[in-house]
Amino acid sequence: MHTRYELTPSTAQPFPIFIESIGHHEDQEKIIRPEGIPNYHWLQTYEGEGEFIMGGKKHHLTKGSGVLLLPGIPHSYWAVTDKWCTQYVTFRGSCAEAILNTLELNESAVYRWDEQGSLELEIGRMLRSLATENDYSGYDASADLYRFFIQLKKQGQINNRISLSNQMRHLQPLLDWLDAHYDNSDTGLEQMAEVLKVTPRHLNTLFQHAFGLSPYSYLIRMRLRKSKEMLLSHRQRTITDIAKCVGFRDVSHFVASFRKQIGLTPEKFRQMN
Repeated sequence: MHTRYELTPSTAQPFPIFIESIGHHEDQEKIIRPEGIPNYHWLQTYEGEGEFIMGGKKHHLTKGSGVLLLPGIPHSYWAVTDKWCTQYVTFRGSCAEAILNTLELNESAVYRWDEQGSLELEIGRMLRSLATENDYSGYDASADLYRFFIQLKKQGQINNRISLSNQMRHLQPLLDWLDAHYDNSDTGLEQMAEVLKVTPRHLNTLFQHAFGLSPYSYLIRMRLRKSKEMLLSHRQRTITDIAKCVGFRDVSHFVASFRKQIGLTPEKFRQMN
């Protein structure tokens, strides 16, 4: 059994990203595409197991795994169990490439995730909406597709890397600790690494993956965020006093960091708010 829906966006109101086709295969047939397909393609296992060939490498797609394919990528896949159930989406749009680039989902790759998470249910939910809701529109489908990629970014694991959601759980004790110790000007990478019992190098890798920032840059941004709160809630306090209260050793470093991040000096920010 193969359930397939095709969605055609209005030419008068094109969506930045939209579903072209979406479906569910109860018994996936063998597919060989030496030239790929012209659109983006997502394929995931619903039940059973399949073998997926891409770039000369074999990947086993079990439940809790899927593959994202960019346009024009040669690939083939087939069942390795008696029954391989799959779900898929093909999509495109004027901003599809930019959206995937922003989410760092800009390469053809196999993703794995926790089967108990919400990502496992997203494609099925879209299929049920198409089957049961008469008012489920292209706008709804476009929004749901975008939400799916947000979940993939948060929960998906690529190349055995820890998913973003798991990284955040790992980092949370340190984030809580920083919220209580940001005002200590002696706080540095060594102290932060000690909180999680990891090396400074590994801590830097965790922060880069989770935030795209070094631990020190994250700390500076936290201090600046706290300083904005104090500038507005304690207007009688001097800039020098606030700089010390949020952990800066000297006011010149505070003012330079504030202007670089906010685009205004602390005094100007206070005057404008």
